[in-house]
Amino acid sequence: MSDTLELKNQAAIKAFLQNNDISFDDVMNFTKRFETAYYVGDSRKFYEETTVGFNVLDTNTVNALLVDINGIEFETEFRVKEQTFEYDDTNETLTIQGKDSQKHNEEYKIVINSQFLDF
Repeated sequence: MSDTLELKNQAAIKAFLQNNDISFDDVMNFTKRFETAYYVGDSRKFYEETTVGFNVLDTNTVNALLVDINGIEFETEFRVKEQTFEYDDTNETLTIQGKDSQKHNEEYKIVINSQFLDF
């Protein structure tokens, strides 16, 4: 993945963290829970509140981690170098998309909702 795309992915995580009043320096703080939806292809596999850890300080490691999710069935570690991250300011969501998976034969998508929506 190109450096430009990595920076865009990192910026998406930072925007999500900023919207949720989470410090960039608070690496992998596992005290925050978010409503999270997990899709494989067009099928939603789950929608539940889960603990999510973030790291925007190092692009060579895991940048988002779904802590409470079964790592045998689902992808739980996401990197700005391997997946695509997009922040939607209107819906206040962070979407992570991946194509290559050892666990699914299709593309997958994770949608993480902000804790406090500004409606």
